[in-house]
Amino acid sequence: MNAAIISLLKAHFAARMRRIAKGFSSPRRILLSVMVVVLAFVWIGQTLASMLLRESFDPFAFRQWVSLPLMMYFGWHIVRVAWQRPVEPIEWSPEEEALIVGGPFHRYEVLLYRFAVILTATLPKVVMTTLVLWPDLSWSGPIGLMLALTFLELFRLVMDLATNCLSKRQYWGFRIALVGSVVWATLFAYQYGCRFAHSVGINSSHGLLTQGHTILSAVRNSPVVVFAETPFLMAADVVTGQGGPTWLLVKISGLCVLLFGQAWLILRLDQRLLAMARQPERSLWKAGHRSDLKRLVVLSSNRLPFVPKLGSLGPLIWRQSKRAKRYAGGLLVSMGIPAMLASVPLFSVPHPEVAFVVVVCGVLFYTFVLLPEAIKFDFRLDSDHLCQLKMLPMTSAKVVLGQLATPVVLACMFQFAMILFAGLFRGVSPVLMLGAMAVTLPLTVVFVALDNLVFLLYPHRPTQEGFEAFLRTILKFTGKSLLLVLAGAFLVLWAPIAASMAARTNFAVTTGFVFYSGLCLGIAALAVVSVRCVITAYERFDVSLDSV
Repeated sequence: MNAAIISLLKAHFAARMRRIAKGFSSPRRILLSVMVVVLAFVWIGQTLASMLLRESFDPFAFRQWVSLPLMMYFGWHIVRVAWQRPVEPIEWSPEEEALIVGGPFHRYEVLLYRFAVILTATLPKVVMTTLVLWPDLSWSGPIGLMLALTFLELFRLVMDLATNCLSKRQYWGFRIALVGSVVWATLFAYQYGCRFAHSVGINSSHGLLTQGHTILSAVRNSPVVVFAETPFLMAADVVTGQGGPTWLLVKISGLCVLLFGQAWLILRLDQRLLAMARQPERSLWKAGHRSDLKRLVVLSSNRLPFVPKLGSLGPLIWRQSKRAKRYAGGLLVSMGIPAMLASVPLFSVPHPEVAFVVVVCGVLFYTFVLLPEAIKFDFRLDSDHLCQLKMLPMTSAKVVLGQLATPVVLACMFQFAMILFAGLFRGVSPVLMLGAMAVTLPLTVVFVALDNLVFLLYPHRPTQEGFEAFLRTILKFTGKSLLLVLAGAFLVLWAPIAASMAARTNFAVTTGFVFYSGLCLGIAALAVVSVRCVITAYERFDVSLDSV
């Protein structure tokens, strides 16, 4: 690797250390930094306690459960690029674009820098996983985890580069071939599992759960699946220490060969992608010599897209909605799968109102915990554009409202669709459906505002990885868990208060009306306070000090 890139990596590490130290010196961030450290010690303490107190897993079962997630993550990368082609084959930050990609370096030196970044981001994951699985690991366990996770990260890069090297027709052919392969594999697995179940005497009288378990076990042990799982079983053997030292060294060498093969393939795909990018330039140069430049002139009939005004909020909402449209495939996956899981109570709970409430609670829980990470078309994706946002001739309140509008609308569309489907499917009253929508709207504003508030107080890049991202995730999910506990405590306290208030009116109004009205007013007030906190944090955000 070039000496200048090595110096840049050292400077990047030193800057990260200074950034962490600044978190303790800044009065505005010291509370968050202390909370992160405390929660990290609590998490590590729980991990150490569970490591010392729990018993070791069965070696054979543990080996299978190590290889299965690796194989599933491998397949997920294939499905991900087939569902939606990556916009950029390799994601670079603006600083990396200026200093690395735009620097006087060979292309292979730039890719070596990328490999170094992948290794440094994988190392904290390996450390945390080693702590969790310490009783079940041998001396080769950390080595196997490092090789396996690096293999998956490099494979992700291979798939991103490979799909960007395909033409539109080739990409659609890849999609069709993948769908056909999935359908064939599903039919083959079902037929193979059914034949195996019939051979061992498992039939419909044993119940659906027993049949499903038998079929899945047969498919898992089938020759085709075992052959496809071979590299992941090899990594699992290294992680669990299966075999003698000689065989472990052989398997470690085999995994290293796979990593070097992936690195060579990445270099070749990157060269092909650069060659494809130069073809339009050559065509343009030839067209100029043939005096055919008129074909390359943009026609005057092409018009700029219509941007709604909506006061001064329209351009911000339009910009974020265009970004959301670009990731429509990922949004369908992130909302479709939870929608199917949340709809299960509609078929299993006999009482209609109870089933409806369970579905609404499940949708709200998903919206609170996971959905904001999938619809972060707001400040969280604008870490590189905060300077431009601060320069807009708009008040801070309008900027914040314009930035929060798109994720709130997307979440509400998901929630309202689930509420309407659940209500119409089980035949609940329209008043109950409208009441559920009235509660979910301000709650969604609270959820989205809290995530943006954390970002503005502790800014970070959307694709940032490593120990800082891990600690930030701990802080966020712990804070959300505490908020859920406080919300449950509020409901428990508010119920008797609402009953006593209804009794004082000599039952002129029902207890349910008082409870629901107070709940709606409380959530609406919380939404206003949350948005006001985001506006204050945005006003105090100093681009020269807080930008990432």
